Amino acid sequence: MHFLINGNMRKILFAFLALVVVIESYGQGADESDTELPPGWWMLPKTSTQLKIGGYVKVDMIHDFNPIGSPDFFDVSKIPTDGSKGESTHLHAKETRLYIDTKTPTKIGDIRTYVEGDFYGSGGAFRLRHAFIEIDDRWLVGQWWSNFMDENIIPPTLDFEKPAAYAFARHAMVRWKHPVTKDSYLSIALEDPNAKGQNPSQPGEFESPLPDLTVRYRVTKDWGHVQLSGFAAQIRYRFAAGGKQDVSLFGLNFSGQYNLLDQDKIIYQVLYGPGVGRFRGGLSAALDSNGELEALTDVGITAGYLHYWSKAFSSLVVYNWGSNDNTDGQLSSDLNKTNYFAANLLWHFVDNAFVGMEYLHGRREDKSELEGTANRLQFSVKYKFN
Repeated sequence: MHFLINGNMRKILFAFLALVVVIESYGQGADESDTELPPGWWMLPKTSTQLKIGGYVKVDMIHDFNPIGSPDFFDVSKIPTDGSKGESTHLHAKETRLYIDTKTPTKIGDIRTYVEGDFYGSGGAFRLRHAFIEIDDRWLVGQWWSNFMDENIIPPTLDFEKPAAYAFARHAMVRWKHPVTKDSYLSIALEDPNAKGQNPSQPGEFESPLPDLTVRYRVTKDWGHVQLSGFAAQIRYRFAAGGKQDVSLFGLNFSGQYNLLDQDKIIYQVLYGPGVGRFRGGLSAALDSNGELEALTDVGITAGYLHYWSKAFSSLVVYNWGSNDNTDGQLSSDLNKTNYFAANLLWHFVDNAFVGMEYLHGRREDKSELEGTANRLQFSVKYKFN
């Protein structure tokens, strides 16, 4: 475990702490008689801008009973299928997170800005997660969760990675959101394209000629919500000798949450389409038997249950299954199927803090039908401030 802080990280942390001190001192002297602010928010002096600084510190201790190529998170696609054996234990605090949130009323509606980062960059460096400007809860410009996914059902695992065959991506975008009824809305976004494909034998390079188009429709009720989303995109391979090949990609995502008792929740997601691997960093196109590119069809199913045993104890159980319809031209070592299972128990010993343990099991199957499994125990401590 490395505790050395590089120069850039030191500057970021120093600037963050200095901002906290400045805002705290201003907040103590500000006259809040005109506006009753929510807890954690400050009014910047001589402005109409509200500001909130927050985040959390999270420390993970991980023990792997089997080899896996992602020691800091449980990525099922990184499970080896060569029969190798081995155990490892390590600790890290890379998920520790910081954010700055602002809200300003204007003549065109409230303008919100949000910036968030964690330490999952190379060598534990601070990296950008989210950064966007939102106007009147209608327009959003910047980097945020993809409009294709359902960010409200992200399983609250101790594991950072989440299920394998699951829509989970942050993209730069321009998004428009429109309320359809009092409890439903439609949103459309143009998102940064970044589809990946299997390289043909002829020299060339992949291009993304158009932004991804994503559409979402969501209905929210007291019992929970249900969402249907879709995407359309294109990936192009330009041959060095001249000419090009375009492949169309699309997919559907049906997801939702059902509320039970006081705090319990059931979450679910069904993902399908030729090219949806784009939303987990996987391949979107591969070669057929003639060496031509074709969209790679994926399917993923996720189901989870969050249960509160009491105010102090909670548990999550989540299962995910995914399959790729491998093409004839793919390598025998390419991913074909995945299984992911996680179960945890958390003790919320004070407000905004917990200590917990989680068991994770994953299985990877290649096109060749070779399989590999991994089992992990993770112990985590987290404290959220603001």
